[in-house]
Amino acid sequence: MNGLHARAGALSLAQHFDAPEGFVGCFGWVCGFSADSPFISEVAERFTTWTPDQRASQGRVALALFLDPSCPTLSMVNHPGVLHLPVAHPGSRTCRLVHAKVALLGFRHAERPDAWCVRLLVSTGNWTRQTVEDSLDLAWRLDVFSDDIAARKDASRAACADIVAAHGLMNALRQGLGGVFDVRLLRATPQLAEDQALVDRWISQCARHAAGKPRFFDSRSRSLLAQLPGKIRSADDGRAVARNYIAMGSGFYEPAPASGGAPRVPMAILETLRGEGLLTLSCETDLFVNRLACQGVAMSVRALDERGVTVRPAAAPSLLFGEDNARTLHAKFLFSAHQSARSARCSSAWVYLGSGNLTEPGFTRRMGPDGNLEAGVVFCADGLVWQGGAKVDASRVVSHLLPIQRDEAVSPDSAALTAGPPYERPPVTHLAPPIAWLVWTETDDCPSRLVSPEPLPAQATQFQVLGPDEQPCPAADGGFVWHAPMPRQVRCRWTEDGQVHNAEIPVVDAHGRIAAMPLQPLGIEEAWWQLADFPQPPPADAEDADGDGAADPPPQGAIDTRPAAPGSYPVRQLMELVEQIAARQTALDERDWAAWCRRMEQTLTRAKDSPAVAYFRHLGAAGLNPLSPLRQAPFRPGYAETADTAAGLLYEQVLDRIEAQWGVAGMPGV
Repeated sequence: MNGLHARAGALSLAQHFDAPEGFVGCFGWVCGFSADSPFISEVAERFTTWTPDQRASQGRVALALFLDPSCPTLSMVNHPGVLHLPVAHPGSRTCRLVHAKVALLGFRHAERPDAWCVRLLVSTGNWTRQTVEDSLDLAWRLDVFSDDIAARKDASRAACADIVAAHGLMNALRQGLGGVFDVRLLRATPQLAEDQALVDRWISQCARHAAGKPRFFDSRSRSLLAQLPGKIRSADDGRAVARNYIAMGSGFYEPAPASGGAPRVPMAILETLRGEGLLTLSCETDLFVNRLACQGVAMSVRALDERGVTVRPAAAPSLLFGEDNARTLHAKFLFSAHQSARSARCSSAWVYLGSGNLTEPGFTRRMGPDGNLEAGVVFCADGLVWQGGAKVDASRVVSHLLPIQRDEAVSPDSAALTAGPPYERPPVTHLAPPIAWLVWTETDDCPSRLVSPEPLPAQATQFQVLGPDEQPCPAADGGFVWHAPMPRQVRCRWTEDGQVHNAEIPVVDAHGRIAAMPLQPLGIEEAWWQLADFPQPPPADAEDADGDGAADPPPQGAIDTRPAAPGSYPVRQLMELVEQIAARQTALDERDWAAWCRRMEQTLTRAKDSPAVAYFRHLGAAGLNPLSPLRQAPFRPGYAETADTAAGLLYEQVLDRIEAQWGVAGMPGV
């Protein structure tokens, strides 16, 4: 995206998580100040194309959230497929607020293993329902496709540079942002590590194709204002053009200076851009506000007017929201261009949009104890006009693209503006426990346990896992005894620095699924439905009227387009299943092999108690192993024909475990 675009019925912020046609979400990192349950639940389904039950059954993380420590916990049980990273040190001085609003999303093609798409989304709004329904916010998005890189398209080079810059921010977050986040859960399972590594490889291809300076920037090392002039020049091919108009808008301003006068940050922006030759000394300046909550601007209208700054209420673009819309300004933006009485064109126009409010922590300070983590983009906006008309495309009119208007101004003598309530930061509630996750372990000869993957840190004492009755579970052999069915997550309690804390810990099951729904037993037919559409997610478990776990048949009169299921006799059922597995797996791309082995092990283990498996287990004096043909070379892809390759060794280990679960290990082959 190289400019602004508008149309009636434009995408909402949530709809920007939709997969491109033919693609499905693989993995994404999302940074933000806050997020709420309705928004995150919606985007998880849009991104993955999976229902909540499918995501809960998969137990697979699709989105990792890095949110400000003040954001309430979004649990994996209530938001399947979404991992909200906890805060490692609530008193960390690395960052005042995590305020950047950025999503970096990886999509894979549903049918072509080599095809992928990486999307960068920069928002001025939070990841909340309020942003979608009530506020005036802006978003900037670009997609890079593997086909564009393969074709070496020049148009994608700048986009690749932006992807790589945003990846740098995400890597800093994945490393904890200097101790802010506890990132241990990002390596909880092989699947989670593999999905991230896959998107990393796609971005590495972007890095090799990238050219030019990125439009994306963040405040980790320098403030947004310090970087702004250079970004404007880069967007304008290195030129320093002095524009004679600038609009500034923000969802939040600082209190009025104690000594009176104009707010410091808007004036600092004007001074900086004039000093860099990017604004004329007499430029027309508009400052846009939410008239019900504009903090110190409400008391500084006269001081701003004396400095040549006109305060105006923001306006909802009518092309998008209709007339008289009540949305309130939350967007943070700058828009500058050259205007002339002889032309309707917005010449040499550029736009900044991002997370940084026009405050000192948000715009003029780098990330630190008194500075936020912020991010944004600066880009040229070609082809815009100041006003519409009968022969003018409405989507080119600047007031249809930004929340600005030039008809109404706030008089210095009026009382039309309200400062609004001051911001009060909520307490930290999503604190990282000493143990990041627990592993479910069960055997036939002892009670089930929840085992810690790492030793208990010395600084945490009195760590307890609470059972369903909220009583501490007995500790045993590096874990905790659990006298109940496997939980998806457990509550824990510990004391640290003299304070008692509570948190929820996700549970990883024997199949490497995180906070997943318990798996129901399957028959042989249902097992094939779970495998047939790989790598797409299996259908959610369904129960018929008798609750036996069988999949629902198609409606009467409908054509059943599902793959043919194995026959009804035990021998025929299992032999057809083996043939279908062989046909499916010999056609798989090697990059899908590990995921296929996991899906096969999980699915066939669920079928261990089916009548067909029991028939082979008790067939004759020694029984028979119906899975033995799957070990033969013709039933395996070339890259996994023998245990001499990593893929082949993984496959044979999976078969060993399935045969043990079925009780047919060591029996004669078919």
